[in-house]
Amino acid sequence: MRWVRDGRAIVAAMFHLLLGACTTESPLGHDLGALTIEVDPALPNVVHVAWTGVPGKSRVAYGLDGVLDRTTSDRPVAAATALALKSGRTYTFRASTTGEDGTEWTSESAEVTIAAPFVGMPTFEVADVDQSAWEGDGFVLLTIFQATGSYLAVVDREGDYVWTMASREGTAIPSAHFTDDGRRIIYIDNDLSGTGWGGVGIVALDGSVNEYRELPYAHHDAIELPDGSIAWLEFEKREITTEEGDVDTFTTDAIYTAPTLDGEPRRVFSIFDDYGHTPWHVCSHSATEVAIFGGEDFTHGNTLMFDAASDNFLYQSKFLDAIVAVDRVSGAAEWQAGGRFGTFTDEDGDTIDPERAYDVDGPHQTWWSHAHMSHAWPEGFVVYDNGTHHSPLVSRIAAYSWDTSAHTLRRTFAFTNETGVYDPILGDVRRLDGGNYLVSWTMSGMLTEVTPDGRVVWRASAELGSAIGRTGYLETFYP
Repeated sequence: MRWVRDGRAIVAAMFHLLLGACTTESPLGHDLGALTIEVDPALPNVVHVAWTGVPGKSRVAYGLDGVLDRTTSDRPVAAATALALKSGRTYTFRASTTGEDGTEWTSESAEVTIAAPFVGMPTFEVADVDQSAWEGDGFVLLTIFQATGSYLAVVDREGDYVWTMASREGTAIPSAHFTDDGRRIIYIDNDLSGTGWGGVGIVALDGSVNEYRELPYAHHDAIELPDGSIAWLEFEKREITTEEGDVDTFTTDAIYTAPTLDGEPRRVFSIFDDYGHTPWHVCSHSATEVAIFGGEDFTHGNTLMFDAASDNFLYQSKFLDAIVAVDRVSGAAEWQAGGRFGTFTDEDGDTIDPERAYDVDGPHQTWWSHAHMSHAWPEGFVVYDNGTHHSPLVSRIAAYSWDTSAHTLRRTFAFTNETGVYDPILGDVRRLDGGNYLVSWTMSGMLTEVTPDGRVVWRASAELGSAIGRTGYLETFYP
């Protein structure tokens, strides 16, 4: 049997197997037929298993070193997909089917060796493990940048790759997120040649969906909304008269949505048209950096999130040092936390000087400087504070509580990289359900889990020269 990535073709193949099982007796009597095992052509850690079936509930048991300690969920067809298989390891598989009368049929065992990681993917070394205080035996999603290419990967708590995908040739993947159902990943890639920026993709963990759409101006971040539609950031470039009276060409951001990956795009929000403030030369970094397409990089939006309770997008601009809430329907800018035109007050008293909004080092070290983020919730948010305008020059993570009705916030936690490293690009952090923080220290090539009292309880370090980007956490792969 030949497996293909088209989900409809797989369903059709399963149907024919089931039909055959209903009309013919297994050639081995009470034993199932031999297993057909095929590794997914795009996802080397995903294995599709099929066999000649009999009517009943079927599953596949599998594991390392001949120990069949993992099992797929029951299905009414003689086929299953095994997930979260470690790269470079050999797995044993055996199928079984239980009939309506309770009779169980089993197949012979078969083995397959999972391919080693893609050439250039780094090895992770795990240290500082405290299982009594970490979140659990979950899985970490990350993007990887190497001289040899860019990769999307999931590692387990032992630092082993259990899901891998290479980026398209000549592109990098700066951002990826698990969808709410935990079954797919949505990602964005960027063209490294500088002639365009790539597009948005959605891939199912089991390989049943692997779709991609070219979106030349898309950049930095894409997300799936609760209704299944998608949203992403796009570049816009115009020649304008700045607040200072200069005529200059600026590149900035817009938010786009589509009902499906291949649906008709709709521009929801534009910094040029909907932000309400004429562009200005924000700081030395925005004034000297030239974004793609040759415009001065005014905002450098790097994050797009969604708050279902308010139906607002949360857009973060690196150079404005601001989080802007944007109404999903009208595109109106509802409020801004941080930055020159911020409407939020720090409960500890740190203020922002509108004339030097980038100078954020108040006595309480509340405000962030040129940050990245992926995670906000109704009561708070957390940022990877790159710290470009901080003194001393070192990156940190910072968590906040906020009241989006009263427009107040307060920094509740901060943790500085123990190595004293300053990351000028990327970096990421998210708060886990138990209260710990999962951090990607990009330029250090390191992942850490940090407790609310500042203890590192898990660390995975990649080889020297490796860089890792956005991160996510999945408690378990669905069986």
